[in-house]
Amino acid sequence: MAAGRAVLATETNGARDAIAAGETGELVAVGDAAALAAALTRLLDDPARCQQYGEAGRARVLERYSIPRMIAGTAAVYEEALAS
Repeated sequence: MAAGRAVLATETNGARDAIAAGETGELVAVGDAAALAAALTRLLDDPARCQQYGEAGRARVLERYSIPRMIAGTAAVYEEALAS
């Protein structure tokens, strides 16, 4: 997503957290080869959708997973722990 590309992934915990299905990419059930093939075909047949997913995904990464954001989140955890 950081590279501005559409993402196609299986519905694992990390993927569900990072990818907004239908907004930044596609998610399919783990082990469902037919669904994976169908989703891949849809993406290959629709470059405009891929571009849209890529742009939305890049924006999501910059908003949620930038280095300054990760540093601030880590600092907040430490501050909360020290305040307890």
